[in-house]
Order: sequence, then structure tokens, then C-alpha cells
Amino acid sequence: MPAAAQRPIRRHGCLRIGRLHLMSTTIRVSEETRDRLASLADATGRPMTRVLDEAVDALERKIFFETVNRRYQELRNDPGAWDEIEVERRAEEGAVGDTSE
Repeated sequence: MPAAAQRPIRRHGCLRIGRLHLMSTTIRVSEETRDRLASLADATGRPMTRVLDEAVDALERKIFFETVNRRYQELRNDPGAWDEIEVERRAEEGAVGDTSE
């Protein structure tokens, strides 16, 4: 059997948990950011990687809702488009009506 076939498969930068593979990588950040991450990790009792994951999640949510709010305001500023929204709302009133009465 060739030597390559006998060697175990290595997965660099990969943690295997059951069937899931959690990938990790190295990123460069300033020393100030690294220190801030370490401080947040100490304050929360979480690993720095988790603090960073949560920060990215929070930024994604912030951007999502800023975009939704901006687009909603654009609709409000367009009388024709806003009228269409209002017509749809009126048509859908009671579509999922409360049957508790």
C-alpha cells in the first residue's frame, strides 16, 4: 500500500465534534483590539473567540435593522409605494383573525 494511503487524514484548523466541524483561523487585529477582547473575555467569563463571535453577530443585527429602518423610511417617503402597503394591510386584516370570541 502506498505511504500516502497509510497516513491519517489531518484536518488543520479544524475541531471535530461528532459530525460537525468547527473551523478556526487566525486574524490580525491591533494590540488595542486584542486587549479589549481580552478585557471583555475576562469580564464575561467567555473565551475571546466567543466574545468576537458575539460582537460580529451584534454588528450583523445592527446593520440588518438599520437597513430595514432605512428602507421602511424610503417607503414612507414615497406616497405611491406607501399607499400600496396600506392597501395590502387592509386586505390582510382578519386573514389570521382571532377566533377566541
